[in-house]
Amino acid sequence: MKRQTYKNRNVVLILTLLLALPLAALAQDNHHSTQKNQGTANSNPVKTLALLELSMQQNIGKDAKVFGRAQGEYWDLIQSTNDFPRAYDFFSQLVAAHPSSPEALGLEGSAIGAYVGFIYSSELAQQVDEQFVANLDSKARADFEKALKLDSNNFTALFGYAIYESYRPGGSEHSKELFSRLEGLRSSHPEYPWHVVDEMKKERGGK
Repeated sequence: MKRQTYKNRNVVLILTLLLALPLAALAQDNHHSTQKNQGTANSNPVKTLALLELSMQQNIGKDAKVFGRAQGEYWDLIQSTNDFPRAYDFFSQLVAAHPSSPEALGLEGSAIGAYVGFIYSSELAQQVDEQFVANLDSKARADFEKALKLDSNNFTALFGYAIYESYRPGGSEHSKELFSRLEGLRSSHPEYPWHVVDEMKKERGGK
């Protein structure tokens, strides 16, 4: 029963976590950039992913706008290619190189959730070691917690964590608390991509 509960929740999690990934920096700029690069991405997605990873590596902590645009395009392509293991590996490496970056930590936490969802939605589902998944879950939550200690107002960490907890067994109350904290930032941070939060609320019936 425990395995089935976790499996069902994480198959949903893989879809919803992708909504947590837009940054404030890409809220206005990512749409046109993604359309512009769609042809290149479709023709050679592996090369495009590598170039986007390079862009994120070079701009994290330096140019939030460029970093945000790159990671928005990156997740679009990861989703279309279903290459969630690559995203998990990349953001783990990014955290290793930038262990004090709230943005990197928040993205790794979300990438772990998407990776677990990928595992449970694949042919590996019947072979998965529950302890391995439990360790990933602990790692994701530790990433989110560290990110929020470094920057309690970080959108990526707050939103990603709130969604993660909303689908984790036993995490619903904590999720509500995190969403409440996020809502408290609307007036002081109008630059955050609130349309993503509003869309999530709409899909969840206004909760």
